[in-house]
Amino acid sequence: MMLSLTCESVLVIALQFFCATFEAYIGIRDDEATAQLKLLGDYLLDVKGPQTLAFNLPNDEHIVKDRGSSMVMLKNVSEAKFKHILLPIAAACVAKEQQEHVDFESFFTRSICHECCHGIGPHTITLPNGQKSTELQEFYSALEEAKADIVGLWALRFLISQDLLSDSLLKSMYVSFLAGCFQSVRFGLEEAHGKGQALQFNWLYEKGAFVWDSEGTISVDFTKIEGAIESLSREILTIQAKGDKENAGLLLQKYCVG
Repeated sequence: MMLSLTCESVLVIALQFFCATFEAYIGIRDDEATAQLKLLGDYLLDVKGPQTLAFNLPNDEHIVKDRGSSMVMLKNVSEAKFKHILLPIAAACVAKEQQEHVDFESFFTRSICHECCHGIGPHTITLPNGQKSTELQEFYSALEEAKADIVGLWALRFLISQDLLSDSLLKSMYVSFLAGCFQSVRFGLEEAHGKGQALQFNWLYEKGAFVWDSEGTISVDFTKIEGAIESLSREILTIQAKGDKENAGLLLQKYCVG
């Protein structure tokens, strides 16, 4: 007796014999960096986790609701990105006299602060009928990434002013951020991180916080950077709080240009 099987049947049978695959991380705790993460988390509310430089588990929303979640920053991955991506970009784009301010400590601290600041501001608003909604819709992701960056910088300045972080970070965090603008915008203006970075760069440039020189490199004007950061932070947080989709679109349309 000959058994005739369709392609669909063969596929179903084959899938039944597939084994699940698993992956695991072996993590070595960095006590000093962990203490720094706790400090930032304590002062900057909710902590969220990125995927490329960290993992945030568990993913089950019911467990998270009952037990919470844990964010782990992958410091060695961050160091590799800093060494092999950010430093070469800084050497090409940042003014020579400010390149000494590009350092890993400020880069990593700002990355932590970025993740912490995802928890600041509303992710949804409550409509008059009681329903919760993400009114910014297609503009939400780009504004959220820009918010985490720019409010993270503002928060770092606040923590320094409260003597919770060293003032040695003051210039380096701004110059490292400048170099990071060129790193993130490589994702392109169709992607949330790229859009958010273009928004920040062009806003700060318009306010005079970033300055081009005759050699085609760019530097930070330390007398203007703090005011520009505060104004953009206020703009984005206000749009999110109001669920103002119209102004969200106008903001991105004006500043998300190459």
